[in-house]
Amino acid sequence: MATRIQIPDDFQTRLPELKEKSFKWRLEYSSRTALSTIAHITHYSPILPDGKKANGNIILAPGLASNADIEPLMQSITYWALTKRFNIYAITTFLGDFKEEITHELAAQNTFSEFITLMDMGIDLIEQQCHDQWTCMIGHSVGATGAIEIFNKRVQANKKPRLSAAILFAPYTIPQWHDYIKSVYKSRNCAPDITDQEFEKTPIGIISPHDIWHSKKKRHITIYPKFYDDVDDVEIRPDLMSQYNIPITIVGGGKDRKSPIELLRKIYDALQLQSNAHLFKFVEFPNSKHSFVDQHRDYNAIINLIKSQHIRKKRSK
Repeated sequence: MATRIQIPDDFQTRLPELKEKSFKWRLEYSSRTALSTIAHITHYSPILPDGKKANGNIILAPGLASNADIEPLMQSITYWALTKRFNIYAITTFLGDFKEEITHELAAQNTFSEFITLMDMGIDLIEQQCHDQWTCMIGHSVGATGAIEIFNKRVQANKKPRLSAAILFAPYTIPQWHDYIKSVYKSRNCAPDITDQEFEKTPIGIISPHDIWHSKKKRHITIYPKFYDDVDDVEIRPDLMSQYNIPITIVGGGKDRKSPIELLRKIYDALQLQSNAHLFKFVEFPNSKHSFVDQHRDYNAIINLIKSQHIRKKRSK
C-alpha cells in the first residue's frame, strides 16, 4: 500500500497562508545579562473546533544563521504540525536575526554563552506555557547542541528535562569544519598579511542562501571567530545524558561533513552503555547533508520521527 503523502512538495508556498489562518503571538525577551541580548518566541496554534484540543506542542530550535521562517527543515515540520493540530513554538535568538551591517558591537554581543542563556530561558518560558502537555523539542545543528547543553545543565542542577521528548538533527559540528569556515572567510574578506591575533578580533558576517531567497537581500549573522571555538569546547557528556528521563532521537546525515555520521554513531554507542539506553534512538538518512530537507526529500520519514515520539501524553516530571 502506498504511503499517504503528508507534506506536499509545494509546502513552502502553502505555509504562509496556513500561518495566516492560525492563532499567532510573539514574545520578546532579554538574556538579563550584562550584554542584554534579545530573543523571541513565535507561537502558531491551529484554530480548532469547539471542544477540540491540540495534539501537543513542538519547540523549534534552528542552528547558526537560521530561523524557523527560512529553514526548509523547520518549515516542513511547521507545515505538518499545523495541519495535524500541533502547536508550534519557534525560538529565534541572534543566530537567526539577520542584519545588513557587520559590526564589532554585534559580534561582541553574539556569544555562545549568550545563545545558551537565551535558549534556556526560551525553553523555560515554553515549558511554563505547555504545563502537563506533550511537548517535543526539535533542534538542528547548533540548536541541537544547545539543547543538549541545556539538558546537561539542568541535570547538574538536579533538575530533570521537563519536556516529553527531543529530536536532535546533526548536533556537535566538528572543529575541522569550523577551521575551514574561518580560513575561507579570512582569505576572501581580510588583508593577506592579517595576523591570527588580528583575525580573532575581526567580525565574521555569515549569510544563509535561505535568507537571501526569503528577504531578497544580503544580510548577515555577525560573530567573532571565538564563537566557533566555544562551540568546539562543548564536552560530550554521556555521564550526564545517562540521567535523562525523556526519549531522545539523534539524527545524522550520511553525507554531512559538518556533523559526520561516524561522530554521532560513536556518541550513540556510548549512550547504549548507560542505564537509560532504551531512551536513545539513532537514525541515519544516508543521502542527507547538513540541511537534511534540501537533499532528503522524503518528508514522511522526517515526520515519522515526531510521530514515533508522540507516545507520552504528559511531560516527564
